[in-house]
Amino acid sequence: MRRTPYLAAFVAAVALATTAYAAQPQSAGAQGRAEQACAEHGVQPRSTAWELCLSHVTRAYEWGEHTLAQQLARAAGDARVNCLERGQRPETFGYRACVNKEIEAHSELLILGDDQSGVNVAEARR
Repeated sequence: MRRTPYLAAFVAAVALATTAYAAQPQSAGAQGRAEQACAEHGVQPRSTAWELCLSHVTRAYEWGEHTLAQQLARAAGDARVNCLERGQRPETFGYRACVNKEIEAHSELLILGDDQSGVNVAEARR
């Protein structure tokens, strides 16, 4: 009889922990995968390109579009390099606008050409 309150408290704690775990937003997993994908494609943490990459790639993972997410991460890495080659300085608004424009341009091409093959239509037509 003395164990009943302790057992009830234990069961309540397990139920509460299970509920809290299940209520966690699924975007936490999507953001973790986005961070990994962006880093794999040369985008540096704590940079303008990083913020933009995470934004686009996380959203693609949340939509369940894993191929698109990888292609967007690649586009963000390429955008960073392309904008630097055009003379944009990373600390400027022009650089941020350039990176965002590059990613969005690739994003539109990728979505329009999404046939689930994983082929980037922007590169396939070259």
